[in-house]
Amino acid sequence: MSNGALSNEKTEEKNPSPLIYNKHKVNCTFEGDTTKNENEKAKICTVSVIYVDPDGYIKNANFIQSSVAGLGKGVMNKINGIVLHRTDSSSVEGTLTSFSKGVGTHFLIAKNGDIHQTVSLFSYTYHVGKIKSRCMEEKTCSAEESKKIKSFGWNPGKVYDHEKVKMYPERYPYNGDSVGIEVVAMHKNDGWESPTLEQTNSISKLVDIIKNIYELDDRDVYEHDKISYKMEGEGAGLYVSN
Repeated sequence: MSNGALSNEKTEEKNPSPLIYNKHKVNCTFEGDTTKNENEKAKICTVSVIYVDPDGYIKNANFIQSSVAGLGKGVMNKINGIVLHRTDSSSVEGTLTSFSKGVGTHFLIAKNGDIHQTVSLFSYTYHVGKIKSRCMEEKTCSAEESKKIKSFGWNPGKVYDHEKVKMYPERYPYNGDSVGIEVVAMHKNDGWESPTLEQTNSISKLVDIIKNIYELDDRDVYEHDKISYKMEGEGAGLYVSN
């Protein structure tokens, strides 16, 4: 499940422009859906262009707009990463109710594969929480930095304050520069539920669209529990890289 933290996080460069799914861009003339010339539409474009509209919602991808008031916390100028979560709830409805309390992700994927967009991609949400030290997790810290971080002891707040001033990808993505995706799934005694086949297909579709539009790659896709202090396995096994 999601949680929040945002305080003086470092802002960075802008997103690419225009925000169009590039695999379609090479085949289509982009004017609204496709082209205003109905006679030429079939010749110019055989698909509807997937794009981010002026309100920050992905269009022509068969997503369900399920906007949650108050979920967006401020302007997100640059998307650097995608963070995968499980809801620890059994339904879309229950999760949307939880999101209405102000903590949640940009997208929610139902058991049947329906993809709900809950907030604009121009807004950040509270969904990551305090990030871990990337260099400590990946064992790439200098001796000096490692010593400094170890001196914090068990203090996620201090680690977060140390990390948030770094530029991505020196640090993990945080609330202010990442897209969150929740997948409806419960945690049981033997661990997290696996995604349904429909969810797996939808995760792959959604991640592919976001990666393409925002010029990301698989190195920018993260499991929540790997980058923040969450229950082990929360983001595991949701996305298989191409």
